[in-house]
Amino acid sequence: MEEIRDCDFAILLISEKYLKSKNCMKEVLHVLKDKNYEEKILPIIVDNPSFYSTPGRIKYSQYWQDEKNEVDKLLSTLPTTSIVKEIAELKILEDIAHNINDFLIYISDINNITFEKLKEEGYKSIIESLGGVNLSHLASLLTISIMKDLNKKELLLDKWFEENTVISEAYAIRASIAKDKDNIEKANYNYEKALELDENNFYALNNYGYMISRIDGQADKAKELLEKAIELQPTFTIARLNLGVLLSHQFKDDDGAKIQYEEIISYDPTEAKAYNNLTNYYKSKKNNKKNNNKICQLYEKAIKFNPDYIDARIGYGSYLSETMGEHNYALKQYNEVIKIDEKFHEVIEVFKQRVEKIKLDRKTVMSRNDKCFCGSKKKYKKCHGKN
Repeated sequence: MEEIRDCDFAILLISEKYLKSKNCMKEVLHVLKDKNYEEKILPIIVDNPSFYSTPGRIKYSQYWQDEKNEVDKLLSTLPTTSIVKEIAELKILEDIAHNINDFLIYISDINNITFEKLKEEGYKSIIESLGGVNLSHLASLLTISIMKDLNKKELLLDKWFEENTVISEAYAIRASIAKDKDNIEKANYNYEKALELDENNFYALNNYGYMISRIDGQADKAKELLEKAIELQPTFTIARLNLGVLLSHQFKDDDGAKIQYEEIISYDPTEAKAYNNLTNYYKSKKNNKKNNNKICQLYEKAIKFNPDYIDARIGYGSYLSETMGEHNYALKQYNEVIKIDEKFHEVIEVFKQRVEKIKLDRKTVMSRNDKCFCGSKKKYKKCHGKN
């Protein structure tokens, strides 16, 4: 990642996730050391993070203090010589915890602009911040890229092509529209055009790789594209997630997938999908108490960082019931899914019925002297069959 401090100007998209990203906060605190930092950054507020009040700012300070304390507690049990890199990471967390409040006070005191307002004003604030350089053609392309209506999006993009010098990003957007309309041949053509114009367009590399990863016979090329995207942008989380899934499903390389997910967690310990996907690695290993506890911890982390993560709650519920025998806690996860989105009600009812069937089957099939199914190595009668 190129450091903000080394750039002439930086646009900061301040969101809840941004303020809980170690890499983002590390870069921000680095630029605050520059005496002219106010002239180098334009903060844009996304999704209304709660830092305008004292309790809101304290919430972020407490989050980083908790992260620091958790790492400190783990490191205190290990010899110093084996954790040199981790000690350096702890120092970064200490710096963030100590300084984040100053940064939050600064951005809460200035006249910020929200992303919605920025779109309404035609990105005027960005143009003015760059000394009047006219980037309206790029601003309009950005507006097109986030539109939901595919037909309108395609129409406006065609018009953009007629009025502007074509760039790689425009072909990539055209490719994404074609993909969403299930025209894979057209999408393929436009991704290739995007990469002809800019072979280092890591967004196009990722999106192209993800698209063809789902096509028979294209796994090797998909892997090559995703790996190049990550090489260009090592903290490109979605590319690492896509590569992890590809490695696991197409190449049966669970160890390679694990590396991707753990790398994401190393620079963004709040990425719920990395924790959720990492459970699949441990599920592929031996069924024992240590692995089972690890899987539960990973699910708990995923849900902690994204309480509305439906896939994680369903996956955790199934694991709790089918592997751990924790049927009541499984039902709690399923009930939370319905609270998050009522349209999952029928699906969740099926899962609940399965819980009841598993409870009945295990009472019928398991002998009290059998080893318990949960991997504890205890007899069933002294573990999940105790009651």
